[in-house]
Amino acid sequence: MKHPRTLIREAVAARLSANLPKVDPRITPARISIHRSTPLFAGKLPAILIYTRDERIEAQPHADPGLRYRKLELSVEIIASGDAAAEEADVLAQAVEAILDLDETLGLLVEGTRLTRTEVDQGGEGDTPVLAARLSFEVSYWTRPAETPEGALPLQALYSWAPRIGVPHEPDYQPLLDPAGAMP
Repeated sequence: MKHPRTLIREAVAARLSANLPKVDPRITPARISIHRSTPLFAGKLPAILIYTRDERIEAQPHADPGLRYRKLELSVEIIASGDAAAEEADVLAQAVEAILDLDETLGLLVEGTRLTRTEVDQGGEGDTPVLAARLSFEVSYWTRPAETPEGALPLQALYSWAPRIGVPHEPDYQPLLDPAGAMP
């Protein structure tokens, strides 16, 4: 069973893999990674890294005590190098923002996705400038512990729309599906 954070990273990667090659043909699925620790090589830039940073659990006084409303900080980092690194990163950042704005629920996987900030770092050694542009998104979603035949309590991610939240609206909550359509 995949954790909801993994499903979210995979959903973002799928949307970017499907759309970014139209903006920059060098951005193939091989250059998009859902791990921050992916090794990067100059010949494989620009590249996109998708990873999660912080997640906080929001208090919901009228919700079922087992339901958890989560706010996840998701980062999409664009790494580019060369004399045109800043321009390439800006174009790709604009495209990432537009792609995620078009489907802010990631196909009803989450309640919402919202860009909160963009950070740019420059570095590099010698004659090759390297630039990293990190777009931070706040991703809102709900989870509830679920019983399994083995008795464990993994998270089952659910979604519903305000104001139809809390115990009285429990039938309105829907389980999230992974990108393959199977239950997580």
